[in-house]
Amino acid sequence: MYRIPIAISLLFLVLNGANGQAKNGSGYQTPLNIPISFSGGFGELRKNHFHTGLDFRTSGQIGLPVFATREGSIVRISVSPTGYGHALYLLHPDGHTTVYGHLSRFNPAIESYVVDEQYRLQQFAVDLKISSGLFSCKKGEIIAFSGNSGSSGGPHLHFEIRDTQSEKPQNPLFYLSNIHDKSAPRMKALYLYPLTAKSSVNKCAYKQRIETISKGQTSSINVKQPIEVYGEIGVGLQAEDDFNGTGLKWGIYSAELFLDKEPAFSFKFDHLVFEQGRYVNSHIDYEELIKGKRWIHRLYLLPGNKMEIYQSNSNRGFLSMTDGKYHTVKIILADAFGNSNTLSFKLLSKKFQVSETNQTATKFFPYDQSNQFENVEVKVNIPEGALYDNLPFKYHSEPKTGRYFSKIQGIHYPYIPLHKPYLLSIKTNGIPTNLQNKALVVLVEPKGGLSTIGGAYENGWLTATPRFFGNFTVVLDTISPKIEALSIKDNKTLLNKQKIEFKITDNLSGIFSYEGKIDGNWVLFEYDAKTSTLFYSIDKKRIVTGKLHKLQLTVTDERNNAAVYKAGFFF
Repeated sequence: MYRIPIAISLLFLVLNGANGQAKNGSGYQTPLNIPISFSGGFGELRKNHFHTGLDFRTSGQIGLPVFATREGSIVRISVSPTGYGHALYLLHPDGHTTVYGHLSRFNPAIESYVVDEQYRLQQFAVDLKISSGLFSCKKGEIIAFSGNSGSSGGPHLHFEIRDTQSEKPQNPLFYLSNIHDKSAPRMKALYLYPLTAKSSVNKCAYKQRIETISKGQTSSINVKQPIEVYGEIGVGLQAEDDFNGTGLKWGIYSAELFLDKEPAFSFKFDHLVFEQGRYVNSHIDYEELIKGKRWIHRLYLLPGNKMEIYQSNSNRGFLSMTDGKYHTVKIILADAFGNSNTLSFKLLSKKFQVSETNQTATKFFPYDQSNQFENVEVKVNIPEGALYDNLPFKYHSEPKTGRYFSKIQGIHYPYIPLHKPYLLSIKTNGIPTNLQNKALVVLVEPKGGLSTIGGAYENGWLTATPRFFGNFTVVLDTISPKIEALSIKDNKTLLNKQKIEFKITDNLSGIFSYEGKIDGNWVLFEYDAKTSTLFYSIDKKRIVTGKLHKLQLTVTDERNNAAVYKAGFFF
């Protein structure tokens, strides 16, 4: 049996400030023995998901000891070139599971077990279910070391607390009682949205951004009040939280919207559901993110948003402004420590005749059913549940160029989000029979770059399943990946006696697989997708020293184009 042998008590580092309300007292300690600092908070808005844990800064370092936050047993070990990278899952007796992600390596006993399994399965990426009790540990024992593995954007530790039975991530700030904060959230901008064809804000049919000024626990808007509005109006807010006055920005915990003192809409991040993560694209103003890189919380609910974090009135947070009267709107933001910020402003319901636009839709797509569009060049099939709101769908096409094997198919616009993938079939033109398996759908980006979508060829059509709108076409990928040796030369002593390293890249469809062998035997090459590096750490238990060895590395892309590198080396 593997047993984690080292027990180290983690020093509690107390920061000045108001106490958070820990659900389990001091039952959980922080996973690092360094001053507390964060690069990401629970519920923070991320691309296609909400952040489900806390990101602890590691001062740019890799290899800091990571401690079990409570006694328990490791039940899952995951290794991946993307996602959480090297990750551990620790089951606790209180019905919770803690997760530790982006690790550089595990403690020696766990590391040895994982490597043995990787060799047994002959693959780097593994997801291992561990029998309870195989790796038991006490609170404060070293279980791993911090790193930058997977899809990490820099060295840090990703930490989660999940309800074991439901697997719902819980807000760790309610469990780690030694974390404190006394700084209130900040409001950066207010958004007002006309939500129907007859609605208006300041005599305009389009959304209005209004800068806000935050001072302590209150915010204000520097515009003439009341703001004239009419019809159904939505409210949005750009906001952030400054952790304990340190300048470290992360997401807010909760928001409440009131109309004339009556609750209209609210949300809070006590817990999340993984399967609902993509609803973040409905929670935010997706157009503002795509066009302006701004993260805006909607304080109203689109009809296709099924998340369970909301409470709203019967009008889903829409403010009905048709009575010709003055109204007071109040927004209260809060963090998990009870610090709050309040904004109040006046609206005047005043009718204004909005000019009709000349834009016409190709077809109207209701959000609550499946929708189809097709012609002789393209077929679009959007399943029920893919749209968050009704869509005036628009289609256009552009001429075929020499490089493309279809016209450019304009499938609506990229600033409308989708919850599910849809079927996109494009009629091809001129693909040689022997190259049909090399064809793939690509997204044509605004500056002309191509992003791979993939797809399968059948009877002159290429069908793929994108999860976003945009301009698509068909190209061929016949070029093999590129292998660049970084630490090895043929028939030479290794430049780096600790590891053999390569950079592997592909021009279009992307890396699909790789396999490294030494003297005909499979060896463990580790892949870091974000840096395109592939390396083998010299394993003296599995390789004989003092002789000439033969290395062969094969790298294949998504369209089965293969590159092979061969070299002899002395070790």
